[in-house]
Amino acid sequence: KMKYIFGVPFYKYTIKTPQSILDDIQHNYEIDSNRNSWDNKSYLHSKTHHSNRDRNNPKFKDVNYKPIMPEYKKVFDTFMKELDLNCQYKWTIANYTAMKSQQYMRAHDHIGDSDYTCIHYAKFNPKKHSTTTFYNSHQWANSIKYIRPDYYNKLDIRNEKHSYQLPYFQVPTKQDDLLITPSCVTHEVPPFESDELRVTIVINLSIK
Repeated sequence: KMKYIFGVPFYKYTIKTPQSILDDIQHNYEIDSNRNSWDNKSYLHSKTHHSNRDRNNPKFKDVNYKPIMPEYKKVFDTFMKELDLNCQYKWTIANYTAMKSQQYMRAHDHIGDSDYTCIHYAKFNPKKHSTTTFYNSHQWANSIKYIRPDYYNKLDIRNEKHSYQLPYFQVPTKQDDLLITPSCVTHEVPPFESDELRVTIVINLSIK
């Protein structure tokens, strides 16, 4: 179903993750909770465990995604119909992320990698875990809190009707949600307090 944040469309579907995939990711996390070849040398590096730019590392098990691939294909076929685009598309599982207390992923986008970013909340407890935070590129969103602070303080970062007036927004999320947004939307995973593992699978989808 299509909704909007900041005037930008996002889509939400539901897919249950096979336990075998979660077991593989849990296994890798227990080997090293700070697997991060993506930005570990940058000044503002993430503190997380993920597979981006570290595929085929013999230290870790290759996650077998085959059981879930047909389910993703069904969702993406439906998504293309909702876009009203009669054309081919391609998609790849770009990454998985796993994190616990005080871990986080810095703000980034997927421009150049894909047309759409797909985030599958494979293991997610909304009472304990941070959901993805999306950032608003519209300039007015950063000024309203200074110009109209009383009004700004009444806005809710989880109410999509308020999103265009806020500098950031968190889409209400539950386990098994698959969220699709344009790849240009900047997003991050803020730190949280929980020893329960949070797992997402990230997919890049592009129009041919």
